[in-house]
Amino acid sequence: MYNLLLDISKRPEPFSCYTAKELWTRPHLAQQMLGYHLNQNTDLASRRFESIDYVVEWIDTQLRLSKKRVCDLGCGPGLYTQRFAARGAQVTGVDFSAHSLAYARSQSGSSIQYIEADYLSDPLPSGFDCITLIYTDLCALSPAQRGKLLNRMRKMLNPDGNIVLDVTSTASFTRKKEITLIQEKLMGGFWAAGDYVGIQQTFLYQEECLSLDRYLIVEPSETWEIFNWFQHFTPESIEAELKHAGFNVKKMVGDLSGEKLEPESDLIGIIASPM
Repeated sequence: MYNLLLDISKRPEPFSCYTAKELWTRPHLAQQMLGYHLNQNTDLASRRFESIDYVVEWIDTQLRLSKKRVCDLGCGPGLYTQRFAARGAQVTGVDFSAHSLAYARSQSGSSIQYIEADYLSDPLPSGFDCITLIYTDLCALSPAQRGKLLNRMRKMLNPDGNIVLDVTSTASFTRKKEITLIQEKLMGGFWAAGDYVGIQQTFLYQEECLSLDRYLIVEPSETWEIFNWFQHFTPESIEAELKHAGFNVKKMVGDLSGEKLEPESDLIGIIASPM
């Protein structure tokens, strides 16, 4: 017990542990995440449907989706893919959560192709006019993972194609605080179906503009952890990272509904094309 508590009290090295698949593929967590995606009272897992409508509307005004081949990476339960398809796009959704994809397929019929895959490592199709990576997916990845994914996205695109993504800003980072919580059934039973004690620690890495929410879940039968890393960007830093990966930024906005980018904006929305 001493060694366990000593370990969780220490500040991990940035991106030293990666547990994204646990969050989306453990059966109970997969059900919980789907519920949060569909919950219209919170933006924790996905935007509310009304906000998604605004995002899709803005993307459509910028790129004219009708008859375009669109790939939505990290598509989850298909909230964006369905709306892209409704605007006439030929849509492919990619996600590694079988639970979320089952829901997406149940809502979309056969008009959308869904692929169960890890977009960092599994084979992916190509020939797309537009690739989306929405709701700050890029921020959860290490610099090496981000570079790898952006390189894969560039190869998936047609020469005149575009990527659309959003990231969290450093303005949002300044409002974060380091915390420690210890609670029975932390987050109201989110982490496990039965009894458990949850410990949450939030670490801030000021130099890297990086945050970590580390969760230790102690059940009667097992103990396990989740590491949620989150990178924050300035407009200059995300543009430099995209340029290094072979992209030119065509448009930068406050979020993907087209809001003006301000110094206090929480999000940075981007449309970029291959160099």
